[in-house]
Amino acid sequence: MLATIAPVPEGEPRPTFSVMLPTYEPDHRLGRSLAAVLAQAPDPAAMQIAVVDDGSRQVDVRALVRSFDPAGRVEVHLNQRRAGLAGNWNRCLSLARGKLVHLLHQDDHVLPGFYDRIGHGFRAAPGIGMAFCRSRIVDGNDRLIKTASRQQWTAGVLGGWLPRIAERQRVQTPAAVVARSTYERLGGFRTDLCHALDWEMWVRIAAAAPVWYDPRVLAVYRRHRDNESHRLLKSGAVWPDLLQAIELNSSLLPAVNRERVRERSARWYAGSALRTVEKQLARGDLDAAGRTLDHLPEMLRLLPGGGDRSTPLRRVGRLQDRLRTARRRAA
Repeated sequence: MLATIAPVPEGEPRPTFSVMLPTYEPDHRLGRSLAAVLAQAPDPAAMQIAVVDDGSRQVDVRALVRSFDPAGRVEVHLNQRRAGLAGNWNRCLSLARGKLVHLLHQDDHVLPGFYDRIGHGFRAAPGIGMAFCRSRIVDGNDRLIKTASRQQWTAGVLGGWLPRIAERQRVQTPAAVVARSTYERLGGFRTDLCHALDWEMWVRIAAAAPVWYDPRVLAVYRRHRDNESHRLLKSGAVWPDLLQAIELNSSLLPAVNRERVRERSARWYAGSALRTVEKQLARGDLDAAGRTLDHLPEMLRLLPGGGDRSTPLRRVGRLQDRLRTARRRAA
């Protein structure tokens, strides 16, 4: 389930950063991602920049990249067949030659100063496994949805990070940079997860090494109806994936707080699922609401009995009634 990430061959040039952009059927938003990197990029000896495409058929990815980068600064690697989300992310890791690896999705981007500040973290604390900053979360039209919660007020190594990140996802992928040696030691992204693979990776790293955090907002994560996360949410595949990730993450915790963090994680994601059903019903997306509701009882079984479970179960019952009523009206 874990890909092996082999060390860079002896004698290969080793830039400080490898900025790897996994793509699939990219559009104009890739240009913004690349422009934000190129504006901060030192010479190729210090930063590798590469687009790794997962078998796009509708877009000439090489031509699209060259339209944004006529100087040819950006490498382009094309998969001959689909590797899937985890497979393409792991190919990015394998192709990365830098000491620090930044996975930047095709519709996200970084803000000025990102690489300087993240690089500072690795220089200040050489033993860290990864570093990340706060993110701005926007919609498909660049409207602000929210800013990620602050984990601490000053830049530095996070204290008590493992139980916090094991409870729920708190790190947007464009905000995170991981030492390549960390991937070599711990392995790549799990191929049996389709949605929570980044969250599971952050927990795995937190269990093995210190993590640096910068409270500045230096990365932008985009939520929109065309991305993979939205497709997985609509299909219902998110919820069993999260359940699997909760179990995987809790296994990495010390026994003393394993059950408590597991229950808090289940409670958080059950609440998220309930809020998702409300939104899906409001949009009239009845099939998606039904698929989300189908997975809620399994998630609630991770909670203790009695009052911990009774309130969300009543909400599930009310939502099921609303769904039945909406389906009758639609018929």
